[in-house]
Amino acid sequence: MRRILALILVLSGLPVLTACYDALEVDDWAYVYTMGVDKGISNKLRITVQLPTMKSSGGGVNEGGEKTAGLGNKDFVVISLDCPTFYTGVNMINSSLSRKINYSHSKYFVVSEDIAKEGMGNLMSAFVRDRQIRRTMHMIVVKGKANDFIKEINPVLGTALSKTQEGMMNMEKVNGFFDDNDLGSFIDDIKSHKIQPVSVLAAINDFSNYKKEGQPTDEIKSAGDYYAGELPRSDGNKTEYLGTAIFNAGKMVGEFNGDETRALLMIKGEYETGSYVIHDPSNSKLLDTIIVSQQKKPNIKIDLKKEGKPDIEVKVFLEGEIQALQSAINYESVELKPILENKVESFLKEQIDKTISKALGLNCDVFGFGEKASMKFLTIQDWEKFKWLDRFKDSSVKTEVQFVIRRTGIFTKTNPPKGGKQ
Repeated sequence: MRRILALILVLSGLPVLTACYDALEVDDWAYVYTMGVDKGISNKLRITVQLPTMKSSGGGVNEGGEKTAGLGNKDFVVISLDCPTFYTGVNMINSSLSRKINYSHSKYFVVSEDIAKEGMGNLMSAFVRDRQIRRTMHMIVVKGKANDFIKEINPVLGTALSKTQEGMMNMEKVNGFFDDNDLGSFIDDIKSHKIQPVSVLAAINDFSNYKKEGQPTDEIKSAGDYYAGELPRSDGNKTEYLGTAIFNAGKMVGEFNGDETRALLMIKGEYETGSYVIHDPSNSKLLDTIIVSQQKKPNIKIDLKKEGKPDIEVKVFLEGEIQALQSAINYESVELKPILENKVESFLKEQIDKTISKALGLNCDVFGFGEKASMKFLTIQDWEKFKWLDRFKDSSVKTEVQFVIRRTGIFTKTNPPKGGKQ
């Protein structure tokens, strides 16, 4: 009798031990690559999700027997819907899909500029409670409509959308034209008393700035003197990531262009590398290209002795490589190299001063100076009472740039051309 009772107990407990009574197979889910939020028209919000169609992305054969190229717009579907909140919108979208939406692997969270300028504190607080939301998502503010932007996110090189998304954000390490910030850091910075949040600035480039005809110009414009959507280029992906959205108390209050974003990264100690063009020290009509990299973290000193007016000293350490010289001067030599270094130092200092001045005008400490200033206080209560984010606009900031040329490319000496007209 005891054996029978034991067997009954074991058999009755087997369904619980399997822990699969509510499991879903992989092909029961619809995985979201990108999520976006706009202001709604028929309801408060308009949410957008980008989903894979679960069809072959490597090309196939159509009804006529011809091979297809597996284009992005056939591999992904973008769905937009007006709703009161994000999660109710997901439920509403599921009424038209045969698979349950899962957004735990989303790469991008895209917000329209209108939403950002209105304020994102409440939206973020309500958004991150769900267990599927990953704080590692890349935070992006887009000029125009988020749903229009998401429709243009398609792989131009390769077919894997997730690989394209990650590769695009890695371009910060290559050019420094945007400050990649994840969702978790963005939310933490909104609540912080030490720093204000920033986000990648993106837009659709309709290629209208690329002039096919017209009079050639001798005007020189810096590679980073643009905002997202303004580059004079043609073809390729229409989505463009260039510049930084600046926030104050959860509201977008300004923008940095590419050059200002590079300066921001240098001050934060997060800049890696990028090419700069400067006018040659000996001939302003000639242009020299220098690869600039961050040598080490900047040295930041803050003095709070003046009541209400912090004194900030910033020393940035950079190094470079000569990438191209239009002049025939041997700047590689020990005697002439300091001339080129001083020219680069002066140029970069001007960029950094301009960026800091812009942030002071917006009263936005996006550099994290508050992290250093908070160490001057014994207690958190004293620090919060000081109200650093309100006083930042009154700060006096002195900057210094230390730049040294470490490498000269594959040349060790520049030789001028011999004979003839130069």
